[in-house]
Amino acid sequence: MQIKHLLHNQIDFEKWDKTILSSPYPLVFAQSFYLNATCPNWEALIIGDYESIFPLTKSEKLGIAYLHQPAFTPQLGVYGNVNQQIETLIYNYITSNFKLIEIELNASNQFTSQYHIPKTTYIIDFKLPIKQNQNTKRNITKATENGLLFSKVEYNDVIELSKIYLNPFLSKTLHLSANTITKFNSLLQYAMNTNNLYTFKVTDSANNVKALAHFISNGKHTVYLKGTNFDKSENSGSMHLLTASAIQFFEDKSEFFDFGGGSKESLAQFYKGFGASPLNYSTIKMNNLPWLIKLLKK
Repeated sequence: MQIKHLLHNQIDFEKWDKTILSSPYPLVFAQSFYLNATCPNWEALIIGDYESIFPLTKSEKLGIAYLHQPAFTPQLGVYGNVNQQIETLIYNYITSNFKLIEIELNASNQFTSQYHIPKTTYIIDFKLPIKQNQNTKRNITKATENGLLFSKVEYNDVIELSKIYLNPFLSKTLHLSANTITKFNSLLQYAMNTNNLYTFKVTDSANNVKALAHFISNGKHTVYLKGTNFDKSENSGSMHLLTASAIQFFEDKSEFFDFGGGSKESLAQFYKGFGASPLNYSTIKMNNLPWLIKLLKK
């Protein structure tokens, strides 16, 4: 069994995406359009004729190549045919070729080491009944009684609305850098170009935007990318209405709905309110840089 290390321009994106979509977890994060947006010039490890694949989110600093987790891009790792032998082979390759590794794997990757750390996201499996808790139901009812309306945003309005409403949230609340926000807007454009982006809003009777959120879906995996509500002081239930309506929208268009996180307890409780269950996966954090470089990195 041999690993091929391909540069970006050597990757067959059609074969790559076919393998992603036939994987146990066919996540949008690992599709070529997504990686092209969040990690331009990413490279790849290939086994066989794309039977097993692994994205290399490679960067370089101070002349040292390292693997990092691109913004908005969790759960990469091995896709396609995944077993212990393949995972071990790829793990040995990356730890031999990179001294600094900070990447997330997907839930089908079971290999562990001293550098593996557990993580959790929350998902709704559409094959199972969806059970909302009472608090979630109350907030949805409140939003409806307040006259709030859920609707899909057309593509020609997405970028403008996102820049007006969501960019300030990304900057002031999440404290993302201007460069990271630029990458986020680039991801929206890439996803629109491939018809994978879905943007929804909740408005009041005067058409004021109360909540806005982006979702990316490939027909199997749907992820809640980013969103927020703008009426927190009013507590009108706008975000509950948007989220519940989006889940209902994707129920017959996807296999599972991914909230894209859940490490914070407050968010985990919000997700559980819609019937979400935890999905565990791992991240690799390894720093074998020389001590002087470690000091500079800090």
